[in-house]
Amino acid sequence: MSNSPPEVPPTKLISERIQVETSPAAEGLREPVAFTWCGKRYAIRAIVNAWVDTGFATGETTRTWYNRRHRNYYRVEADDGQRYELYLDRSGNRRDWVLTRLL
Repeated sequence: MSNSPPEVPPTKLISERIQVETSPAAEGLREPVAFTWCGKRYAIRAIVNAWVDTGFATGETTRTWYNRRHRNYYRVEADDGQRYELYLDRSGNRRDWVLTRLL
């Protein structure tokens, strides 16, 4: 995974928590294989791009390790032919998946 996001194509902002099914752990990394959004399940055909965000929130004045974001982002192509961007928020004890945008 790279540490910088790819260029952002035209998008529709969604920013909603979703349920995600992941692959069995391979070398400690569990990648998304399907997600459920608005009651519909989407199988992931391909992970188009993936990167890690460990930056600080805009305007953050105290830059310590516990104020950092810890997110694994994925741009995926689903079985409906659409591309989506989602991330796993690993901040603190969280393990929340968020669908950020429809590409």
